[in-house]
Amino acid sequence: MDNPIIGHQNIITQLQNAVTSERVAGAYLFTGQQGVGKETVALYFATLILCDGTVEGSIPCGECRACRKIKNSNHPDLRIIRPDGTQMKIDQIRELQREIIYQPLEGTRKIYILTNTERMNDAAANALLKTLEEPPAASTLILLTENLKVMLPTIRSRCQILTFNTLPTEELTKALVERFSVETNTASDAAILSRGVVGKAITLIEKDITESETVPEILKETDPLAAFRFAEQYEKNPENLDDLITWYRDLLLLQQDAPKELITHTNAIDTLRTYVPSYPQIRLQRAIKTIFQTKSLLQTNVNKYLAIEVMCLKLIIGR
Repeated sequence: MDNPIIGHQNIITQLQNAVTSERVAGAYLFTGQQGVGKETVALYFATLILCDGTVEGSIPCGECRACRKIKNSNHPDLRIIRPDGTQMKIDQIRELQREIIYQPLEGTRKIYILTNTERMNDAAANALLKTLEEPPAASTLILLTENLKVMLPTIRSRCQILTFNTLPTEELTKALVERFSVETNTASDAAILSRGVVGKAITLIEKDITESETVPEILKETDPLAAFRFAEQYEKNPENLDDLITWYRDLLLLQQDAPKELITHTNAIDTLRTYVPSYPQIRLQRAIKTIFQTKSLLQTNVNKYLAIEVMCLKLIIGR
């Protein structure tokens, strides 16, 4: 089986060693921003554990019955639990607790991958804590989070924490060229625009990277009432806030006459220059700060639409 993962080799090696030495922990906590590769690595790790034909204990064979079942999402000893709507709720954790006490049906372990665990409500978090305190011997829980800070300290202390960082531009560019057979310039643009986030870089390549060179409408909007329209767009696609930051950053760099090499959206420089007079330095700094603050708020239990609406209004009126 080919390794489907781009980057994170230190983490992969650590997980492979855990399986080889038969020291797989009862709970792991993978932390890193959306699209960085946490779920891909979690599935690879689960496959590594459950594979019946693992080569030297470190590479899933990809051909055995267990590997095929995992690929088809029907292995009885592997479950992926995602938030129900905006939250992960206590009923989901209680169902996990009812199942996890039984022995695995086919593999050596029962494995549960819980995504977006920063979105657990308090009741769910406290219920999960009880399971982490006394996990069944033949089980492994893999928690994925985009915001480690909001996780209960007691949950963090009972997990092995693995931090997923974004990849350097050169490393990601090389991997994209090898994996997708694209031109080096295209791969480099995707690596830069994604800011080292593997999932986003792949999406840019698949959807045609030129789409991301279109200046966001919110930069040229002056009507405060348009905030409602933009709020709906960003609530549906909050990952676009990262890209929005790069546009304001480019404006800030152009306002300071920075060299072209520092600009992210080089194909849109001429258009961006026409916006510079409308954006004094203080306004751009406030805009970037506002987006970062909103991104942090979205990791909590706030009204997400309202938080994004306030952000859009501030960006438009320049406050």
